[in-house]
Amino acid sequence: MKTTWNYQDIINLEYFFHRDKDGEETDLHRRDRQIFLDHQQQTAAKERLSRREILRLWLHARIAEEFPGPERKSPGALLGDTLRLAKGLAIVLGILLGAGTGLTFFTYTGTTPVNVFHFLLFFVLSQLLLAGLVFATCLLRLLVPAMSPPSFYSLLFKRAVGRLAGVLHRSWLQGLDADKRTSIVYALDTFRTGNAVYGALFYWPLFGLVQLFAIFCNIGLLAATMLKIATSDLAFGWQSTLQISSDMLHRGVQLAALPWSWFVPKSSSYPSLAEIEGSRIILKDGLHHLATGDLVAWWPFLVLCLVFYGLLLRLAFAVLGRLLEEHALARLDLGTASCLNPIRRMRTPLVTTQAAPEPDRPAAQATGGGRDQAPEQGLQLLPQIVLVPDDIFGLCPTDKLTPLLQERGFAIVSVQKFMTGYDEDEELKDNLALQCRNPQVGLFILMEGWMPPLVAFLTYLRELREVLPEKTMIHLGLVGRPVLLGFAPLAPQDLAIWRKKLAAARDPYLQILSLLP
Repeated sequence: MKTTWNYQDIINLEYFFHRDKDGEETDLHRRDRQIFLDHQQQTAAKERLSRREILRLWLHARIAEEFPGPERKSPGALLGDTLRLAKGLAIVLGILLGAGTGLTFFTYTGTTPVNVFHFLLFFVLSQLLLAGLVFATCLLRLLVPAMSPPSFYSLLFKRAVGRLAGVLHRSWLQGLDADKRTSIVYALDTFRTGNAVYGALFYWPLFGLVQLFAIFCNIGLLAATMLKIATSDLAFGWQSTLQISSDMLHRGVQLAALPWSWFVPKSSSYPSLAEIEGSRIILKDGLHHLATGDLVAWWPFLVLCLVFYGLLLRLAFAVLGRLLEEHALARLDLGTASCLNPIRRMRTPLVTTQAAPEPDRPAAQATGGGRDQAPEQGLQLLPQIVLVPDDIFGLCPTDKLTPLLQERGFAIVSVQKFMTGYDEDEELKDNLALQCRNPQVGLFILMEGWMPPLVAFLTYLRELREVLPEKTMIHLGLVGRPVLLGFAPLAPQDLAIWRKKLAAARDPYLQILSLLP
């Protein structure tokens, strides 16, 4: 099964994550578990799937269910169409701009030679300056990933992708209900703004678009330059108010020609000292003393400058950007709470209060006390250190917590009391930082969800995140009011309040769920 992810997959994931964010856990569990069971029944070999393969299986099933047929495109397909159109526009606009600028620049009346300084300033130095800025930005992103320097490309393409997608599929989008449109806008906004998980990942396709535009702009400029050279009597000279000697300029062009002077014949690589001296324009002397051979000696050097410092440099940037983009996609973090939720639901057997015989299963095997009969090799409970507040610790013995957490796909490593006192909580925090060094171990915090989240708890949660390893999963399991021997189910509005409050933390490794729906 394909495990390499692309931007379309990511946008589709974000779309379905947003669709599920307010869904009822039991319904989501039933749906995702059925996806897993269907796959097990359809495949002859009961292979063990990796997390990435299970997530891709889930994604394909959701796309097939919600966007059946080619006429109902997913948000990822919308993005793919948009990027393809953007690439086409970049090619066409690049050629038109390059050719138009070149033809305009070389509008020659035959009275004054083209000043090579103007050509180098407009078409070479300007590109080198932009390339230097791009290189510095890329280097800063690689060396200091936490920093987000202002991105010229992000500013340039701000909202462009979303608007282009809207224009492309306006009629189709209008046919969707409001919830789906909201989720599509959210998913496409992920491409525009990124988030803490993806970092600079979405920078690279915009970077590639700009390089594509620059490549074809240089091609257009080169074509216009060669066309004017071939069909016009172009003359090149140089002049400056500054006291620049011919010898100084000759050393400068020698230095500039280093990338090609080792394999291009010297006569075509750059003008000689005599040709530079002979092409100097002195206003008071007019043009009659300038020799034709000296005036045409510059064009090979200027064309080679465009090729090496314009076209080839942009090609190198495009290849580098593509490599960095592939590297970023290969290292895509699929260990966030949003990604692990469907995986956990698919792997965890359903436990219901009513036995539900499955259609293709012999009657003798259809009784399992309400537990589905999926192969146990798919069952991998996530080990959790469980924290229980002091005031309800007595209501939560381990033997009662164990089946509740198993139904959600968790296994208890230990149960510990917290919110007992400042010193005790500080000591617990340090111990948890050590115990959670194992990346497989997460933290499960049981809280009474009928009360709004208190500032003291939110502060403690933030402090926990600061001491725990960066990607340690924190599951926040909510229960309702305490009753005689346990807890009442959690009201949906209480769950919504907690999710809204904790959304401000923007923690991709924090999940909130109702333990007793």
